Amino acid sequence: MNPVQGASGSQDRAALTQQVKQASDIVAILGSYLTVYPAGGAYKAICPFHNDTRPSLHIDPKWQNFKCWSCGKSGDVFTFVTEFEKISFIEARELLARRAGINLQGSPVENQRRGQMLDAMKWAEATYKECLLDNPMGERARLYLAGRKLNGATIRSFGLGFAPAAGDWLVRAANAKRMDMELLREIGLVALRDDGGYYDRFRDRVMFPIRDARGQTVGFGGRILPDSQFAERGPKYYNSSETPLFFKKELLYGLDVARNAGAKEGYLAVVEGYTDVMMAHQLGVTHVVATMGTALNEAHVRQLRRFVPKVTLVFDADAGGVTGVDRALEIFVGCDVELAIATLPEGLDPFDFLVAQGAEPFQRALGEAVNALDFKLSQLLTKSGDSLDGAKRVVDAILSVMALSPETQGQAGQVKQELLITRLSQRLGLRQETVWARFAELRQAKKKETTRTPQVATPSIESPAVEERRAKPAKPIEKELLQILLAEPALIGEASTQIFPEEIEHPGLQQLLGGLYRLFGLGQPPTVDGLREVVNHAALIEWALENQEIGRMAPDKGAWLKDVLTRFRMDRKELVKKKLMDRLRAAKTENERLDVLREIQDLDRNPEVRAPE
Repeated sequence: MNPVQGASGSQDRAALTQQVKQASDIVAILGSYLTVYPAGGAYKAICPFHNDTRPSLHIDPKWQNFKCWSCGKSGDVFTFVTEFEKISFIEARELLARRAGINLQGSPVENQRRGQMLDAMKWAEATYKECLLDNPMGERARLYLAGRKLNGATIRSFGLGFAPAAGDWLVRAANAKRMDMELLREIGLVALRDDGGYYDRFRDRVMFPIRDARGQTVGFGGRILPDSQFAERGPKYYNSSETPLFFKKELLYGLDVARNAGAKEGYLAVVEGYTDVMMAHQLGVTHVVATMGTALNEAHVRQLRRFVPKVTLVFDADAGGVTGVDRALEIFVGCDVELAIATLPEGLDPFDFLVAQGAEPFQRALGEAVNALDFKLSQLLTKSGDSLDGAKRVVDAILSVMALSPETQGQAGQVKQELLITRLSQRLGLRQETVWARFAELRQAKKKETTRTPQVATPSIESPAVEERRAKPAKPIEKELLQILLAEPALIGEASTQIFPEEIEHPGLQQLLGGLYRLFGLGQPPTVDGLREVVNHAALIEWALENQEIGRMAPDKGAWLKDVLTRFRMDRKELVKKKLMDRLRAAKTENERLDVLREIQDLDRNPEVRAPE
């Protein structure tokens, strides 16, 4: 292990980032995900970020970066892992550090503890799995799973295990391995007895490892065996309690093995149970996930949106399943995700349906899924009939759901809202203006209701003006300045004395320049890796990596910087002159005019102009 000793603060995190990057050769890392081919002094591969048919991904071992010449995706080893794994930079750094055998002592204490928890979970999964597959104590569990038609390959793939009935079986196994019992208690595997000892929290249960999107086991679901002596004393399914690793309302069972298939299919299907997912995958329908026994919520939608643009909810046709559509609509109407509803015959859950009829009818049901709004409209129209009052109730029911969505949703949200209104108008034969007017009334009523209810303060977001400026292209001169400084950090000292971040109009580039100056002022390396610690914006870091490459191609960066600084001075001078001319035109007396004219003459004689206030 190679710990970074005494690490604290952003300087030490930057040092850790640099150490991890140096230990993570980009060819080796990308080669673990893709088939990499030598191409001269570089390498190439099929790009995983678009539907590539020929090797378009260029991998440069000298600069330790990659670029797809087809879709334009580019970056360094951190960029690749964050994009491919759909994780944050912090998670990517942790993943690469563990892979390189670098001790995360240099990262915050909570990251160290998280790593220990994940290791303990991995040990528990292996221990339960061995008991199920190889231990005579697992025979009853093996017979139960065989009766459920789950084959050995599926059981191994999903890592199923068995927790025996003895209340100290895992405790004894942990003591034999000298495991940290308090750590096992913290992750919900054991609990504290009154006498100070420990006991197993899972007893006589088939154990389903619950994994995050990266495939790391973060908790367990335990299914009591039907013939267990404890069957009447506890719930049929028993999940891990909330821990630093396990958040029941955020996790989706099977997402780690379904996400790639979902990306290929264009959507993920959401069912309700572990065995629903397992049987679907066993029969080749691999883009299926499940919630943890909870209704679909906003956190689930955010997870799903990382991987697919569309979600299909699978219900049976009874009233209980259909009522879930209402809550789902409330969530999805304000999200940039398409929602469809697939229904199965009444009384059949996905597992039973798959066992009875096979994969093809299930695939057909998914393929025939109906847009959620159309599904809800059909439901309401069936109940309300063709009367005018019925039509009004239908309109109000749908618009009331839409009114619950955030008022400021961005351009994508507004487009979705307009499409929903158009579809509603067309289905009911109403003028769009009428529907829009009713929607405005309901939204206003909802707003008044909200103002009467005390609200919890939330962090402020960027104003529309800032968002608009960020969306506009940056000035070429601003881009050139960043390209130079990203490629040649040694020039940052010279630039920092002449160009202030406030002079940069584009908010994103202003943030990057300010980050470089801050690192320089603290005596830290003003590099892209350093920026990652002070600029929490993945798109800006990606832009920095791309434009660093442009800067590196310049043969004389010092001369280029001098040219850019001269042009900044000229622009600054023009801005001051424009303000003076405005004052000249607004002058009311001859003395005021003469004073402004003298300032203009002084400006023309003075090559150095301070940045405007």
